[in-house]
Amino acid sequence: MPAKRKTRAVRRVSGAAQLARLREENVALRKTVRALMGRVERAVDSQGTSFSWFQAAAKLEQTVRQRTRESEQLNDRLKRELQSRHEIELALKQAKQQAEEANQSKTRFLAAASHDLRQPLNSALLFLESVQEEQIPPGDRELVRRSRLALGALNNLLGTLLDVARLDSGDIQPHLADFPLAALFERLEPEFQALARAAGIRLRVRPSSAWVRTDAHLLETVLRNLISNAIRYTRRGGVLLGCRQRGGALQICVYDTGVGIERAHLEAIFAPYYQVPGATRRSDTGIGLGLSIVSRVAQLLSLEREVRSRPGRGSLFAVRVPYGTPQADAVPGAALGRPQPAARTTRPLLVVVVDDNPEALLGMAVLLEKWGCRVVSAATATEALVQLISGDLTPDLLLSDYHLAAGAKGDEAILEIRREFDRAPAAALMTSDPDPALHKRLQGLGFTVLDKPLNLAKLRALLARLPG
Repeated sequence: MPAKRKTRAVRRVSGAAQLARLREENVALRKTVRALMGRVERAVDSQGTSFSWFQAAAKLEQTVRQRTRESEQLNDRLKRELQSRHEIELALKQAKQQAEEANQSKTRFLAAASHDLRQPLNSALLFLESVQEEQIPPGDRELVRRSRLALGALNNLLGTLLDVARLDSGDIQPHLADFPLAALFERLEPEFQALARAAGIRLRVRPSSAWVRTDAHLLETVLRNLISNAIRYTRRGGVLLGCRQRGGALQICVYDTGVGIERAHLEAIFAPYYQVPGATRRSDTGIGLGLSIVSRVAQLLSLEREVRSRPGRGSLFAVRVPYGTPQADAVPGAALGRPQPAARTTRPLLVVVVDDNPEALLGMAVLLEKWGCRVVSAATATEALVQLISGDLTPDLLLSDYHLAAGAKGDEAILEIRREFDRAPAAALMTSDPDPALHKRLQGLGFTVLDKPLNLAKLRALLARLPG
């Protein structure tokens, strides 16, 4: 039991006990008064003289006066106890309200900070990806590789802090749905393969045709933390993501050939900020929150988690997920907003990029041109339309940041551009907002949603699937 809750409980028990004791004393006083009155009446009956009557009355008056004072003192103590209890309860309510307001403020701050920090991080990743590695000396290529690794670690840390803030605020509501696990694996594989290569190890993903029933975005959060944690603690060998059938459910497993964990630490590692003493890890490690997020999300989704490890040999982390019902008419990957395949020609794609951040706009334009695309860059939808109409151009893809200047939204900008063309171009929105409700709404409008910093493998897959 937390210390604050325990203190509150002790105070309630102590106050109730004092009130009960005071009431018992009051009852005892009343009994004493009744007994004295009985004794006086019996003395009067036995003596029957005026003097005896006077003595009895005097004693009774003195006794009643004393008992009255005691009763008044008792009542005063009762009033003070009740007032003190009321003040304590009021103080506790105020402290709880202040704590809740502070927690909400922390969540808002982390969400805003995550967005603001991811903007320059996204630009840095775009510029870094645009570097022509074959044109730089071999020694500098290693520096580029290490830069990618460091920026990836920073991105993971920002995501972790935001996940913790959302879990602490209690505003995460699971949205259960049936979806193919292959869609989730295909989303994770290219991103973490690049991270594993940068770390000098190998990531393998065993495909699965199974359908599961859970919250797709929260399950992705669990697997992201497990895979990144496995890569972080693996120096040689690799990491494997796969599935096994266990007890009528599907066990999603992450194996690694890393440093391993002693049995004594297997439960403690799921506590916030806990890190195994003396464990050999990379210099880009996090702050010990990844596995605590896994534990809390698994509990939120009612998923059973499992961990097995042998020091020096590696570890297994897994969660058991209920099977879902396959849907024959479902579009593969729709639950996760994955771009769908389409025939491609060799014609260069024309991509319109709308972003009010000049650095991000330049970085995206340089990267897309490196990939062989023609690019129209603009800060607003109006600016993009001027360039398209003046050049008599028809775009293949509209790519916009979600949060634009002056409170404008990227989906509104895309719809404004689309209205000028008979054939609606494909569209994707970039955002650092992790809110599943926002992602679901945008996907329902037919937009592909790209998380920032951008998963460049996913962006390339989207371009490859566009019709020519």
